[in-house]
Amino acid sequence: MSRKVPFRVGLALILGLALVAAPSALAGKRSGYPGSLTATPQVLHAGDEFTVSGCGYDTAKGNVIVGFAGGGWGSPLDENGCFSIPHIPALSGDTLPDGTYEVSASQYNGKRWVETGDTFVTVVS
Repeated sequence: MSRKVPFRVGLALILGLALVAAPSALAGKRSGYPGSLTATPQVLHAGDEFTVSGCGYDTAKGNVIVGFAGGGWGSPLDENGCFSIPHIPALSGDTLPDGTYEVSASQYNGKRWVETGDTFVTVVS
């Protein structure tokens, strides 16, 4: 005997799981990333500058490229796989509108650039 879950119950289950998973996506951690990535401060005004730093990156893969709002900044890693990039402006064009923006780190794996870390910053008025 086959039991079917009514469509509305199934849809409610899926939406409920999506809502539970959403906050963890904004936490700046994905389980597949080897390194940590932090933006300081995480809440800023359009035009302010922030620093992005990270540790635990694979030194064999070389430099890290940090992407934010259409721009990119590079940094070498120290012997511990750590880096810091100060003075990243919260600008895109003239200014960024209020909102939450992803900051990502990528490294070259020998074939392509692969995202190896991410975090978020929030721009407020």
